[in-house]
Amino acid sequence: MNFWDLFKGIEREKVIFLIGLTVIGLLFLAWGDSSTKKAISRENTPQIIQNDSEISRQEREIAKRLEEILGKIDGVGEVSVEVKLLRSSAKEYALNHNAGQRTTTESEKSGINRNISENTDQKEVVLIKDSAGQESPVLLTEETPVVGGVVVVAEGAGDPDIKEKMVSAVESALAIPPHKIEVLEGGSGSVRN
Repeated sequence: MNFWDLFKGIEREKVIFLIGLTVIGLLFLAWGDSSTKKAISRENTPQIIQNDSEISRQEREIAKRLEEILGKIDGVGEVSVEVKLLRSSAKEYALNHNAGQRTTTESEKSGINRNISENTDQKEVVLIKDSAGQESPVLLTEETPVVGGVVVVAEGAGDPDIKEKMVSAVESALAIPPHKIEVLEGGSGSVRN
């Protein structure tokens, strides 16, 4: 059986035209699907960038404070600090949690009974008013950022006593073990903020 035998009653040009339209339609469907995936991935991107910028902001803030502290130690000289966070700070707020369950039994004339269960679950942040009448959420816990490591470059880091003081200062300021702190000597003018 020949392919064209299936379309005996129809002119050959019309069949070719219909096949062409079908192919074009399939191409549009495939193209539309890929643009939808691109749109979805673009929607997710800002959240990732926002989270990354929050971590970066906290890293810069901690590094700046450490530079101020270390710069006050005698003999350190010019200092630059780089901080790597594994996780940014997190806050947990008090929630008012309302949960309920409602069960309804329906009976039909035919003798069939139907049980319908409905569960509700609502969570709202608990707010408190201060003396000025401003509302603010009730904070339960606040977790500090988790520091992965710190690199300090300073002019005076070649002196073992100064290096030890700098490691001790970073260790105390961030409550991290000394193996997560690297102190390197930088020459005059080579340390940049």
